Amino acid sequence: MKEFGSDFHYLPIQDSSVRTIAEYYPDAAYYAVGRHALIDLYKKAGWNSLWVPEYFCHVVLASLEKAGIKLKFYQDTPLADERDRVLSLPYEKGDALLRVNYFGLRSRRYNDEIPVPVIEDHTHDLIGDWAINSDADWCIASLRKTLPLAEGGILWSPKGNKLQDGLALTLENAQLASIRWEAMKKKSLYLEDEIDDKNEFRPDMLSTEEQIDGISVSAIDDESLSYIKQFDIDRWYGLKRENREILKNLQFKHVAVLEPENSKCTPFSLTLLFDTATMRNDFRKYLIDQSVYPAILWDIPQSYSSDAIDFSKRMLSIHCDARYSKEEMIQLRHIIAGFRF
Repeated sequence: MKEFGSDFHYLPIQDSSVRTIAEYYPDAAYYAVGRHALIDLYKKAGWNSLWVPEYFCHVVLASLEKAGIKLKFYQDTPLADERDRVLSLPYEKGDALLRVNYFGLRSRRYNDEIPVPVIEDHTHDLIGDWAINSDADWCIASLRKTLPLAEGGILWSPKGNKLQDGLALTLENAQLASIRWEAMKKKSLYLEDEIDDKNEFRPDMLSTEEQIDGISVSAIDDESLSYIKQFDIDRWYGLKRENREILKNLQFKHVAVLEPENSKCTPFSLTLLFDTATMRNDFRKYLIDQSVYPAILWDIPQSYSSDAIDFSKRMLSIHCDARYSKEEMIQLRHIIAGFRF
């Protein structure tokens, strides 16, 4: 593999006995991005405010606020057990609560004692035990963060709740998705050495990512929806588990590998937590020099809790999804092992 991580390249659908995300959640609605699902739900439900964890993507939170959602914050990080915390929040009439399964590490949570509507974000583990057995009012996820799609967000209700009709594909979104699909296909050619210059696709990757933050709520584009309805998500998740096994037993000094709470979880990535921010940054630079592009999830503004800021400064996420073969994961393992902690 010429590089690891970063944006997905195009992966053709493989013929096999498949189970798709549409079969797991047959009544789901599909959006351009996950935040559109939350914005549409909030407005149609008529809520007054939404409780969200401080440790979250603040680019997304800024989009929610720009769309008119009033946010209230509670403390939570992947290292915390938030169950008692969400029970004791000072809820008011018209509130709703967002709970997050960080990096696919959390086992099932229950919502029966929470006195307001609950939305769960299952972006990082779409078919884990918590997601498929949820008792939340609503569940959302950003599909494009974990599946090889140009775009995609999903909304479903474990309780069978229904939204009003009215979701349509906008022309602006259809055009953006078309550009991104083309960029993904060019990236595939680049990885296959049929294109030499990353500039043939990288500018379009960056521009569409930037522009999608500002588009109005839209249904998912036709090509992404067709892909979802053919894509074998069971196979994808099974291969991701196998790939992560190749990496997880690496010997690290001064670094913790974050593990799932039980075997029914599928971790999003190999998520590392370093003793110091300096060590994390040195390791990240080393990986990038080796054409490995890890993710920092997320940059937290200084005005939020010290726990959230500290975690964000010391964590690193290394992709190990099913776009990579076993042989490529062994190559990645050797690269990681070459760093002297």
